[in-house]
Amino acid sequence: MALSDLPALENELGEEILEYLTQPQNEYHKIMRKNSEAVKNHIAARHSERVKKIISLVPDGGNYKDLPDEYINSRNFHVAWTRFASDKPAPTIDTGHRHHFHYKYNRVPTVRECARLRSFPDDFIFLGNKTQQFRQVGNAVPPLMAQCIAEQLKKVLGDEE
Repeated sequence: MALSDLPALENELGEEILEYLTQPQNEYHKIMRKNSEAVKNHIAARHSERVKKIISLVPDGGNYKDLPDEYINSRNFHVAWTRFASDKPAPTIDTGHRHHFHYKYNRVPTVRECARLRSFPDDFIFLGNKTQQFRQVGNAVPPLMAQCIAEQLKKVLGDEE
C-alpha cells in the first residue's frame, strides 16, 4: 500500500509538517522517503457533514452508483464520488481533487497522497495554494515513469553513436 505510512488525518486536517505514521513498510515507501524526514503537503480538505456522510456511504472501489437514491444524483458523472479500491492500483490522478476518496478514510486524498500515487518522492515540495498544488501533481509526468522513458531513450540513442 503506497499510502499506509502517511498520517491518517481521519479526525484532523493536519499541519504543514507531520511525522510519518509508521516506519517504511515496503520497498516503495523506502524509495519515496529516501531523502525525507517528515511528511509535507499533507493537509486534508475540510468537508461539510453532508459530504462526509455521502463519502462514508461509498464502498471500497465504488462510486455514485452505489449511493442511496437521495444522493445518487448529487454528482452523476463517471468518476463522481469514487472511492479508491484498496486492492487495486489507483485511478489516474488528475488536476482536480474532489471526485475521488481515500480508500480507507472518508475524505479526498491530500496533495501528498496524490503525489505518492504519482511517484513523487516525499522530499519534493509543492508550492502555491491547494488548487495549484493539485494541478502541479496532476499535470506532471510521474517521476518513475519519466525515469523509465529516459533510460529507454538512453539505450536507443546510445546504440546510434
